[in-house]
Amino acid sequence: MRTIAFVFASSLLACGEKSGTTSAPAAAAATKFTMELPDDGTSRGFAETLVAGNTKNFAPTDADGAAFEYTSFQFRPDGTWNADGYVEAMDERMECSESGAWSMTAADSKTVATVTWTVGETSCVGRDNGTETRAQLTVSKTGIESAMFR
Repeated sequence: MRTIAFVFASSLLACGEKSGTTSAPAAAAATKFTMELPDDGTSRGFAETLVAGNTKNFAPTDADGAAFEYTSFQFRPDGTWNADGYVEAMDERMECSESGAWSMTAADSKTVATVTWTVGETSCVGRDNGTETRAQLTVSKTGIESAMFR
């Protein structure tokens, strides 16, 4: 009987108020950018949302011709980007990838800004290194929602 009373008392003590040594998980740290960003909070908020998302099924150009789509498109906080996708002409689909550098102008809001990305390396048919795309992007936590090419 004493053993049962001891176990019961021990479990009550374990359920009591805890000391201040236990802490809640720390808040997620802000993204560390190693690239230059416009010096305002709105632009930083946009950039954080942009790099946090991984855009799926994005057409990086509005030009006529062969279908060209990034199936996965990711901007990084070091000023680089990477995309996997395909070029489709007639009945042939050719998988490819691209990467390069990106920059942005001061954001219009935490979800809208003009971004420029330049192809540094490509395996996509009909694309050249040095190709530059400039677009006003609207972003969400899942990536690019819309693009108005400039």
